[in-house]
Amino acid sequence: MVICGHCQSQNSAYAKFCGKCGAALRAPRDPAKTQAAWKKPASAAEAATLVERPLAAARPIKNQRSSTIAQSVPVKPATRPAVATPSKIAVPQKKSPEARAGAASESAIDVEPLMAEEAKARVADQLDRAQAPALALWLNFPRALVAGYGSIVEAKIENTGEESLENLSVMLESNGLAESIEVMCRHIGPGNWTRKQIELTPVKAGNFVLRCNVKSVRAAQAYAFRGGVPITINVVPDPANFVFNIGDIQLNRGGGGSTGLAQEFKPMNIGQLVAPDAIRSLNDLLNLSFPESYGKVPLELDYEVSQVAISQSAAPTSSAWTIPKPFLDRVQAGTKLKLEPVEGTAPEICALHLVAREEFHLGRSREDADFLTWFWPRSPQNDERTKRLSKVHVSAARAGDKLVLRDAGSANRSTFEGHPLSFTDDDVLGQRGTLILGHEYHIDVAPFDSTLTGDLRIANAQDWDGPPEYEAPRRGAVRFMPINSELALRNAVWIFTDANIGCSRLNAIILDAPGAAEVEGRFHYYRDNFWIEALESGNGITVDGYELEPRDIVPIVDGSEITIAGVTFQAAVEP
Repeated sequence: MVICGHCQSQNSAYAKFCGKCGAALRAPRDPAKTQAAWKKPASAAEAATLVERPLAAARPIKNQRSSTIAQSVPVKPATRPAVATPSKIAVPQKKSPEARAGAASESAIDVEPLMAEEAKARVADQLDRAQAPALALWLNFPRALVAGYGSIVEAKIENTGEESLENLSVMLESNGLAESIEVMCRHIGPGNWTRKQIELTPVKAGNFVLRCNVKSVRAAQAYAFRGGVPITINVVPDPANFVFNIGDIQLNRGGGGSTGLAQEFKPMNIGQLVAPDAIRSLNDLLNLSFPESYGKVPLELDYEVSQVAISQSAAPTSSAWTIPKPFLDRVQAGTKLKLEPVEGTAPEICALHLVAREEFHLGRSREDADFLTWFWPRSPQNDERTKRLSKVHVSAARAGDKLVLRDAGSANRSTFEGHPLSFTDDDVLGQRGTLILGHEYHIDVAPFDSTLTGDLRIANAQDWDGPPEYEAPRRGAVRFMPINSELALRNAVWIFTDANIGCSRLNAIILDAPGAAEVEGRFHYYRDNFWIEALESGNGITVDGYELEPRDIVPIVDGSEITIAGVTFQAAVEP
């Protein structure tokens, strides 16, 4: 299988474009080039063809590994006719001891690149196997979902692997539901399954995506998978015309009965299942249960949760941070930090903006939008596409401890996870999803939890004359990453308390610099100031020539020069 570099979804090994976001995929591995294919002997026709001519005059070897071996061991065809097979270059059978010794050395040369290639193939195969979920999730809606009235969904969880699943949890959430719902299961043995009944409360009518998050422990390793299925929540029927409007009511069906589980999940008109006079009141509709029809939820590995090593390496110990003495007098409150690469140091690195305001704007205006939605690189065609986006197309905001999205009155509207955004009502941003502006600019929106194990504690904070301390209403950060375009001019991250920076895509801030560590350091927003610290996993961070030690934390002010992984940024803080 092939993993999309933008949305991290799984695709077929033969897919050229991501089925979820449409991004171009890397070239798939040819199954003919796997280790198993190499062990297959050449056919008699192939062997005869190669015997008839010297190696140098033979047809080009199309198999990549054979080509590599042939190039690494040049052979003179005039003195040594050879027979080539897919696994090695054959030599005449009768040899003197000296010749056999020479052949042994040549064989060692031949085998070395082959072993390296086979090792790569084994690692790739192991990665593919690790990304295949060892569980399956099926959902059944026995009743129609009606806005404002409680209902249930039945979940079937199956262990398809060879090892037990421990401490398994399933969380369901949607913009159409009042709140997220979670159910737990302590143990599911190999090949076994369990059923859970989940109560939920629809609050909005319309078409939504029901997002499913499954977490479990297998062989002492924590895994998390995510997926989603379309659902329809019905409006409350008009009592005066209830019978006549029954055909407008949708039931979420998987298409499979109690004896079979369907592979697809889609809404169905309720008029196809019952007679029009079978339901005479709203209570009849709410209490009517339909036969089982399970639908399978497509699950994919959630890298933001499963790859815990990076977040653990960045997690601090119980000791406190320290402000180095040269920086104790640096204080500059602000809500936006602009980091511009110093000219000549890293031309391929774009600027970085950290926004700590209550609202975060996305659009094509360089002045009004935090995240710039230009189709990049620029071209006449891309410029025309950019013009179809509004100056401020979508706004994200904090509503207490929750995050919400709202269309900013754009001309061509916007959707999040397939649900149209309103410019009057807020939609909850509960987890990672795809935001589409103007039907064509796709953005991967990924909320990140704080990587701190507790509150930020600075040992000598009393010596720093900054604003008073307060409790942040929200922790972590949100990353916005274009899916069908490149970043235009700058990268913008919405920060609440902290955000890791490094080359790994598991960071809220991605630094694509040569030699950058997976996690180089961490930015903080604390007491209305922006801060930076270096982590032990990184290559070191300097601020104005001062190299930070682990557990050092430095406030950032106008003009500060920060060097991360060899890239030097100049800071500017806005109120």
